[in-house]
Amino acid sequence: IFPKKQKKTLMDYFKILNLDKEPFSNSPDPAFFFQSRQHVVCLQKLEMSLRLRRGLNVVIGEVGTGKTTLCRQLIRLFADDETAETHLILDPFFSDPLKFLLTIAEMFEGPDIKADGPDYWHLKEIIKQYLFRRGVEENRTVILIIDEGQKLPDFCLEILRELLNYETNEYKLLQIAIFAQREFDEMLRERANFADRMDIYHALEPMSFRDTRQMIRFRIQQSCDAAVPPALFTYPGLWAIYRATRGYPRKIVSLCHRAILAMIIQNRSKVDWFIARSCAQRGFSSGAGRGKHDPAFKARRRSRFLAYVSIFLLWFTALAVTFGGIPDRLKLLVTRPLRSQHTKEQVTVRQDTEIAPSEKNEQKTQRKSTEHEDCPKTNDVWGDIRPASEIPKMLGQLTIKQGETLEELIHKVYGSSHMKYQEAVIAANAHIENPNRLSIGERVVFPAMPLESVQQDGWWLELGSADTLEAAMKSSGKIASELFRSFPDDPPGVRLLSYWNRQNGMKFALILEAYFSDEISARDRLNGLRTSPGLDGKILSFRGEGTVFLTEPYF
Repeated sequence: IFPKKQKKTLMDYFKILNLDKEPFSNSPDPAFFFQSRQHVVCLQKLEMSLRLRRGLNVVIGEVGTGKTTLCRQLIRLFADDETAETHLILDPFFSDPLKFLLTIAEMFEGPDIKADGPDYWHLKEIIKQYLFRRGVEENRTVILIIDEGQKLPDFCLEILRELLNYETNEYKLLQIAIFAQREFDEMLRERANFADRMDIYHALEPMSFRDTRQMIRFRIQQSCDAAVPPALFTYPGLWAIYRATRGYPRKIVSLCHRAILAMIIQNRSKVDWFIARSCAQRGFSSGAGRGKHDPAFKARRRSRFLAYVSIFLLWFTALAVTFGGIPDRLKLLVTRPLRSQHTKEQVTVRQDTEIAPSEKNEQKTQRKSTEHEDCPKTNDVWGDIRPASEIPKMLGQLTIKQGETLEELIHKVYGSSHMKYQEAVIAANAHIENPNRLSIGERVVFPAMPLESVQQDGWWLELGSADTLEAAMKSSGKIASELFRSFPDDPPGVRLLSYWNRQNGMKFALILEAYFSDEISARDRLNGLRTSPGLDGKILSFRGEGTVFLTEPYF
């Protein structure tokens, strides 16, 4: 714990450096937007396309390449333009098409439309009339900006495609700019009819060393009023920062912040190569895909090793030619065969004696026994998917994918992101330090939430089922897409219902969102679904089966 005086000094470190404000804050301050060549070109292309009202524009980039900053700058470009209006969606994950349309309609017309209880067709008509009034009668440019576009479900892309069909003979009525991570490319490949409507596609790349150096100096310049900003980084220090961050703006800002703090603590006047390197090793070694465990880092290390070996061999050959040959002792060293990592395996295959059949069977039995002993007994943890005599404590586990959040997964598993579900999941995953920052590939356990008693009967429409949580999640996306294709005007939602009984064990049913209080209503709804050849369902009822619900059945 710092003493009181020292703590205050570290908090106001920029004042020690004769700066007016923090130069490397991680907040998207527009004053610190560095106009690198690629970012300026991207902004110019977007502005031109939006003003010409050409429709869809997509900006792709890895995490930390400046997509969100560009998004804010794009809004600033049109802030003072009375002929244009911008609307921003920060998190485009929606559970059903109706909520997505309702969000857009509320941004356009305000929240008063909730009172009318509009349906899918009504919301589309509201949006259509608004775009026609603004775009044709008032000659205004309506711009919809979507950040984190990789989170867009398939039905949202289909809705956006339909909205792009609203046009005059000269221009589109709705202008769309989507900022997304690389996985959005796969979504575009799968939906060619949506990708065909793109006017601008721009891929952001990491910055060069020159841009990295200029960005650091620019941020220091913006933090002070002096005509000549202080030189806080040596040239080798700047190079070390570029090598460690590979030119990603977010990593550059984070590393520079830590390096300046280390410089002050060590009572140094500049950040040199050693300070930058040590801060990079401490800061990037523990993150997913960073430091010495990063495959890219290992590949670079192997490349450097091979380069050093090649240089040594060239030097050695030149030396031998110059001085008339290689000494015998060095010849022995150079011509000595290297031990291969496959040597042991090759020797094992080449046996002089043949193993008797009885010995082979004995070895095979012993090997199988050993393999079974080494395998983890997951059923003791997750519960057997076969009928079990005890109610399972865990539903299963899921792997975090690119763009997914914990709250999003909780909503998919339990049908709600209520605080009680969040607290239960966090309590079951002691390894999660920060629920808002999960690593890609991290496994998350989802506990069962059994209902102690069910007071009312109900009927549900099951469109699919699975024995494991992971398989159920894969099937839910396919069923939701099929529902949207079959009922584009009013697609019903689908959710997960987890339950257990002694006859079947734990099951995961993919059901329509609403339950039915009587069997006749459920039967009528099922007959309506069967009009689609891609859908097949059945009625679920759990009366008299001793079924325990592991997630909330009534919504």
